[in-house]
Amino acid sequence: MSAMEKPVALVVNGTSAPAVVAIPGSGVAAWGIVLVPGSFPNDIDGNYLPEHGNPFTAKPHVYKDLALQLAARGCAVLRYARGGATVIDKDQAQAHRRFADRTAVVAEAVRVLRAAVPSIKHVALAGHSEGGPVSLLLMTTDRETKIDAYISLSAPALRMFDLMRQQTAATVKDGVASFGPMRYSFAAYEQAMAFVREGKPVPADLLKQLPPMGVWAMDIASKQYLRDYDEIDSRHLIAALACPVLIVQGKDDTSVSPDNADILFEARQGNAWPTDIAVFPGLQHFYKKVPAGLDPMAAFGLDTESDPAVAAAISAWIDQLAAR
Repeated sequence: MSAMEKPVALVVNGTSAPAVVAIPGSGVAAWGIVLVPGSFPNDIDGNYLPEHGNPFTAKPHVYKDLALQLAARGCAVLRYARGGATVIDKDQAQAHRRFADRTAVVAEAVRVLRAAVPSIKHVALAGHSEGGPVSLLLMTTDRETKIDAYISLSAPALRMFDLMRQQTAATVKDGVASFGPMRYSFAAYEQAMAFVREGKPVPADLLKQLPPMGVWAMDIASKQYLRDYDEIDSRHLIAALACPVLIVQGKDDTSVSPDNADILFEARQGNAWPTDIAVFPGLQHFYKKVPAGLDPMAAFGLDTESDPAVAAAISAWIDQLAAR
């Protein structure tokens, strides 16, 4: 089955964000999926470009890949950009830079998807990376936006600053952390992050030991965003979620390590609703196949097609829900 696309827009929080709805080329879609993007400003396909304020360039186009792959299997899928949004009301947009305000965009995405595809009977949120905690927050606080299932796409179980420590600790050798060509003391990193987490300024002598780019160099609003994010306990939220859950994880993910998926799955034990987990060996954070011997930075930047096996697993899981 093929897929078709039509552009829409999410007008909320003083901005208009571009979005696209992918629909099956034939037949009627009974299930709709909203792809909730992760960290950093992304374009409509899931690419990270400098013109959107990113400190790096990466073009994984994972949201486009997933949307088209899932639509070809009978689902209607909405994906949207976090970067390149048009500011309609500057004051309102500035006031909604908090982490919790991301849930309003997701709620609008659900409304737009239902309006664009009237045949939809059920909607699932698929939260990728940071989009996972955003989705969980919406589903546990918004009683008006009806969501029927949750799909965790490489989403963290750890709180934000704990996740960042885990990511950095994986690069440490002889007490020295690395990020690309940059090398710095892991002890200094931990001290600086403790100050940021507490909302305190990082001492100047400590800053001298660290790269000029990092959380410690962010503006006040960005640091507050991360502290708000850090307050989200995904384990607690997913444990109480009253709907079916699918946890998807690439085994070679160096951004959100696979043990996060195990922790989320364990948190669901005892919940009356079904929970399934799908782990894919050899796939990284954007579900690209990682060639043997490739370093983590190069693996993160792969721009090949996202493995269709992920969409196939999601589609099969949805078919199981429909059959129950």
